[in-house]
Amino acid sequence: MDSFSYKPVGKTTPRLVAEAGKVEEELEGFLRVYRDGSVERISYVVSNVPPSDKPSETVVSRDVVIDAGTRVWARLYLPADQQHRRGKLPVVIYFHGGGFVLGSPAWSIYHAFMCRLASDTNCVIISVGYRLAPEHRLPVAYDDCFSAVEWVRRQAAGVSRSVQQPQNPKEPEELWLKPHCNFSRCFLGGDSAGGNIAHHVAVRAAKTDVRPLQIRGAILIQPFFGGEKRSAWECETSDPALPHKWIDVFWKLSLPVGANRDHPACNPINSSKLQDVVLPPVLLCISERDVMRERNLEYYEALKRGGKKVRHVIFKDVGHAFQLLQPQSPRIRELTKVTRDFIYK
Repeated sequence: MDSFSYKPVGKTTPRLVAEAGKVEEELEGFLRVYRDGSVERISYVVSNVPPSDKPSETVVSRDVVIDAGTRVWARLYLPADQQHRRGKLPVVIYFHGGGFVLGSPAWSIYHAFMCRLASDTNCVIISVGYRLAPEHRLPVAYDDCFSAVEWVRRQAAGVSRSVQQPQNPKEPEELWLKPHCNFSRCFLGGDSAGGNIAHHVAVRAAKTDVRPLQIRGAILIQPFFGGEKRSAWECETSDPALPHKWIDVFWKLSLPVGANRDHPACNPINSSKLQDVVLPPVLLCISERDVMRERNLEYYEALKRGGKKVRHVIFKDVGHAFQLLQPQSPRIRELTKVTRDFIYK
């Protein structure tokens, strides 16, 4: 399974620089994109961690292959005590953030948050590893994440693997998903770019027959939206977790070639009539100091005008991605509580 994780490469070598030429874009500590189009993924800041199914853990986790051809994968999380209980739990299909350019379910900060979320909400979580830009620009992330929904649908229908992946009754999906998942209570979730993905995947799922899977809601945490013109809040707000430069680079590297920030992927409010979009009930989690705050509030108001069922919660005195970057913040408990209440309402 390790081969399906996004792995950082080592430091730049003279030969690599000579071959690739000038650095076109750089996210320090994470990524360099060279003029010839080559991409160097590095990791000075966040490490990858393996899954763990030790009996001593409060939440156990395992990795599974979603699609061997595209290298889409997922990390499954199950509250450990559920292995010895009857009854089935709701399922959250979760999409990580990172501006469509960075991130992985294997990142230590995501692994820790998914363990916390699974424990606090008492849910099975399927954290999806999708292909990243700029090697794979949008809508590839949407396609990959919808393929994960289809994969879960196959689990619910009793078809565990594709033709290319022979069935093995000892695989994690056989041992964990079928005995423990209530597929009639499935939720889509994600933070930052993953919240953006959750919106677009929810729209696509509403147009598709995913039975016997039933998607009951979407949980959007600080969704990463934008527009061609910056809002006044964006101009005056400085959020160290999401600097303006990073926002610009993320959209430059992830949007389809030639598209601007009013493309539907970036700006669903401006580019579509949300009243004509079918969505499940939405929980929108907004951070008070987040540079995305006003975009998120505009999205909330647009959903309300469109007659959608939506609840929003603003978390005081925290910025973008606080649930990852401030693991001791009391706001995380508030976040997991409102999420649990939304799931079990």
